[in-house]
Amino acid sequence: MKKLVGTLAAGLAVCGGLVAPVAAGRPAEHMELPDWSKTPVEDRNLGHGVHMLESFGGNIGVLAGDEGVLLVDAEWPELHDKVVAAVSRISRQPIRYLVNTHWHWDHVGGDGLFGKAGAVIFSSEQTRNYIVEAQQQHDPPYVVDPAAIPVVTITNGTKFHLGGQTVEVVHVPPAHTNGDLIVRFVEADVIQTGDTFFHGFYPDIDQPHGGTIDGMIALYDTLYKMCGPNTRIIPGHGPVANRQDVREYQAMLREVRNRVAKAVAAGMSEEQLVASHPLDDLDVKWGGNLIKQPYLLAIVYEELKDKEKAAH
Repeated sequence: MKKLVGTLAAGLAVCGGLVAPVAAGRPAEHMELPDWSKTPVEDRNLGHGVHMLESFGGNIGVLAGDEGVLLVDAEWPELHDKVVAAVSRISRQPIRYLVNTHWHWDHVGGDGLFGKAGAVIFSSEQTRNYIVEAQQQHDPPYVVDPAAIPVVTITNGTKFHLGGQTVEVVHVPPAHTNGDLIVRFVEADVIQTGDTFFHGFYPDIDQPHGGTIDGMIALYDTLYKMCGPNTRIIPGHGPVANRQDVREYQAMLREVRNRVAKAVAAGMSEEQLVASHPLDDLDVKWGGNLIKQPYLLAIVYEELKDKEKAAH
């Protein structure tokens, strides 16, 4: 995902590419949409028929085989023609399967267009429910579109066999949301994480839909164990990563959590925490994209405060 800056109205936050109401007191994050006509879709060839398409929204995984093409995530609909053009340069076969890692618009916005073209859409049950609910409530940018609703839901996991590859789709415990899927291209030694892992900058955590910082941190142990020394990781956003990047990211999030936990234990308010700038040193490496220190602090503070209340 390219660097994002922005101008969304005060009082709204971007939640994984969605515009969502902000929790009381949480600083807003702002996103400025690009000139779509000038936004490239860049192809990273990872070998064994697996590619990563990188652009403004969530990274797309592509597996090309003689039987057809499998996509993991679908980008913004405004980039659909460019995505299709990039895939056509990889394979002349039709796009037959589309896996949604989670429900956020920058990963599923193109679902309806792919569905109308004949792709079968897979997701977790939670992701499907969130998409259906957003359509029913006419939550912008979602509109009623039956073709954009996943057809097959995955409870624990499933496998595809395509292009000489075994593709394992795993439903992981709550992390970015409670409906996250991780995809492993076994023979290619590539893992796609969706937004359970952002490479190079602070994450968003969709708490209203089951996301949790503790779940994110715990998941990185599992993700690390899934990786070998040469495994390439397609993150939800950011460049291709490896297992050491996962460990570094986990350490960063643990440090963020520890600092916020100390503030909660000391009785600081959310506003006092944000005003104290406790992540300034981490900002140097991790603060250069959409999610800024005040927003991340607020997400973590609200989660830990809720846990404190639940414990009493």
